[in-house]
Amino acid sequence: MPNVIDIYQPRYLAEVVRQAPPLHTFFRDTFFTNVRTFVTERVDIDIIKGNRRMAAFVHPKAGGQVLESEGYETESYAAPLINPYDVTTAERFMTRLPGEDLYSGMTPAQRAARQLVDEYMRLNDAATRREEWMAAQAITTGRIPVKGKGVDEVIDFGFTNKKTLTGTAQWGKSAAKIRDNLSAWVDEVSVHGFSNVDMAILGKNALQAFLADESIYKALDNRRMILGEIAPRNLPNGVRYIGWLADPGLELYAYNEVYLDDWTNPENPVTKPLMPENKVILAPSNPGFMRAYGACGYIEDSSKEWVTSQTARLLRCYVKHSPDRRILELQTRPLMIPDRVDSWLVAEVC
Repeated sequence: MPNVIDIYQPRYLAEVVRQAPPLHTFFRDTFFTNVRTFVTERVDIDIIKGNRRMAAFVHPKAGGQVLESEGYETESYAAPLINPYDVTTAERFMTRLPGEDLYSGMTPAQRAARQLVDEYMRLNDAATRREEWMAAQAITTGRIPVKGKGVDEVIDFGFTNKKTLTGTAQWGKSAAKIRDNLSAWVDEVSVHGFSNVDMAILGKNALQAFLADESIYKALDNRRMILGEIAPRNLPNGVRYIGWLADPGLELYAYNEVYLDDWTNPENPVTKPLMPENKVILAPSNPGFMRAYGACGYIEDSSKEWVTSQTARLLRCYVKHSPDRRILELQTRPLMIPDRVDSWLVAEVC
């Protein structure tokens, strides 16, 4: 039987059901908090990496000794362009919007104005999800693949602090030594990365192996010694707090956000986790990595001149004819830059 609305029967629209996934940005907002905008498409940063050299002892009559400078390196990155847009025609606003009363009397122009905000939010959410994916790639792999229409490259930050457990040493197997692994990796980052890590992010499988490990269970079940606590609870931004280990001094977290990979195999998109399920990340909780935005450009309709905008988001709305249509366009050139490479560690543990 067709779904027919009887206009002579009283009707009540209870609510508008919007089924959309939540927007979580844990990687971006935790690690890349130093937000900078640039007037160029490329982002240049000077990197100074110090050492632990001590000043030398000298005899009072021998004079001082030169402490040589380490110098610096300049890294240049091209901020990739993200440019989603939405096209609307007059027919789209001839019918009522979701949630609009059946006899509201709203004109197409009024519907278009109301819809404009929703369209912008949809574009902005898509760009934000891409930023979170870029942040996750930079942290979990040290590289950001940039693959899309007319572009296929990889931004490599030279990250080397990677570990891989093999055989029975993997977590969940007979020779696993989870606490020893974590302690050794914390020390290694402190020595070689000049960073004191205080948080561990565990992938799904790594977390299961950690919680099922007998040595962890016995260490925490000790009334005479407080070595840590497992007390899971949900936190904002899609993060789950697991607990803490007093030695080596780590807060434990899980992050189960996913994304839709529709570019590896466009015909069969696959939902994948942002945090690899078999990995563990050891990192400082507030590293202050750079979230850079390159300049966006467009041609001004009236002057026909190029305009360069130094901003995190550029929103344009313009009209084209034959047929008449309105285009709402968002431009952004984000780049997540972990400018203190090797100040964190990524381990494949199972």
